[in-house]
Amino acid sequence: MQDFEFQERDEDFLIQNEERLNEFLESSEETMHFEPMNSYFRRLVHQQALRFHFKSQSEGSEDNRHVVIAKTKKSKAPEKIKRKEQITWNFGDREFLVDPLAEEVAVYLGKDGSVGLYDESVRDHIATKNVVSGAFKVKMNKIVELLDDEW
Repeated sequence: MQDFEFQERDEDFLIQNEERLNEFLESSEETMHFEPMNSYFRRLVHQQALRFHFKSQSEGSEDNRHVVIAKTKKSKAPEKIKRKEQITWNFGDREFLVDPLAEEVAVYLGKDGSVGLYDESVRDHIATKNVVSGAFKVKMNKIVELLDDEW
């Protein structure tokens, strides 16, 4: 979607809303209530509604705050959101070593191709694994260790 920036983690949410907006546009209903959601997702819904010429407003309070959209004469069907194609990371036979004395070491493969010790605050993981053999490889977006068939 041009001029409408969103983070990759929001892609599924926006695509689902796109489908709901299409169904709503084709229905005889004049308004549609979304389920309660936090302010960040309400903002995304408002932005999406604005882009496709629906009127929108938030109603309710606290845990019941939700978005209500209404059709206008200019309302139009949303464009299809194109999913970003994920890169396939494959480092061939390159081995990544971990502490051989540790019982297991949690590692990750990031969407950007980074490899490192698992950190739950980092959300852009393609794969995570507890490595027990002292080394691992990255093959076709998978973390593979000595014990695995793909090694």
